[in-house]
Amino acid sequence: MLSRVAERVYWLGRFLERVENTSRLILVRHNATLDLPKAVQPGWDMLLHVLGAEQGFASLPGAPTEKNIISYVFGERENPTSIISSLKNARENMRTTREILPSETWERVNSLYLSVARRSTKDLPRNMRHSVLNNIIQSCQQITGMLAGSMNHDAAYQFIRLGRNLERADMSTRIIDAATEGLTGNQEEIEPYRNVLWISVLQSLSAYQMYRLNVQRNVSPGDVREFLFRSTVFPRAVAHSLEEIEISMRLLPESKPALGVVAQVLSGLNAVDYSDLADADLHVFIDELQADLVEVHEAITNTWFAPGEEHG
Repeated sequence: MLSRVAERVYWLGRFLERVENTSRLILVRHNATLDLPKAVQPGWDMLLHVLGAEQGFASLPGAPTEKNIISYVFGERENPTSIISSLKNARENMRTTREILPSETWERVNSLYLSVARRSTKDLPRNMRHSVLNNIIQSCQQITGMLAGSMNHDAAYQFIRLGRNLERADMSTRIIDAATEGLTGNQEEIEPYRNVLWISVLQSLSAYQMYRLNVQRNVSPGDVREFLFRSTVFPRAVAHSLEEIEISMRLLPESKPALGVVAQVLSGLNAVDYSDLADADLHVFIDELQADLVEVHEAITNTWFAPGEEHG
């Protein structure tokens, strides 16, 4: 298939997954509002930091309030990481590759975009936030299921899977990072609420029930980190996403160099003691892991999306 088509469907997979996971990330912070005392809650600017959006937000008028940050992350078209921007990009990549995609998926993506576009010009108050974001998450999952259930599992589908799983791995690390982004107050005040925040992270990744089935003991930060980074059976765990990337790569031509990069990242994940990885050390580890995921993206780009080449 043409490299430009492969790249477009790869980014379609990435943008759809980004929409879902940005919604999940907002819910992590929203749930902290409900579950934690105000004195120990992280600031709303945590969302900007985790998404790498501080500079863009600072360039616009308005203080870093809850309302303004939510509006920027949800509906600001000048923010390339916002939900509306990611949906717009997903829609455009799907529009330009409609001939190889099931028609009902285009209709669903277009409908979701129009729905979010209407909402993006309004505030997202607390009493509506959970339902609006959950509807977006469920719509993205529906589109993913429609692609899996009604599209040929050929090269185009494997590139969608590559994009989806790489974005999922990256965004899962950002959601985990959100749990380390500065509970305020002294250590004695914070400590009783650490588990509450990790439960919120599990719930935001739809991971709580599967964690309990897999770990079979009460929630502890070390066990949660181990599960979310290294599980090979839970779909939103980083290691599982990387293994899915390996499977898709093996079904594509000329994949050996890219497979080597993924193998190195998996090896690094398995070498970490997650029970001792907390706070600043966890943040540094996540930064390094995100840099590794960029290398996986670059390997995909260099292998299959080089300008002027055709693959498959």
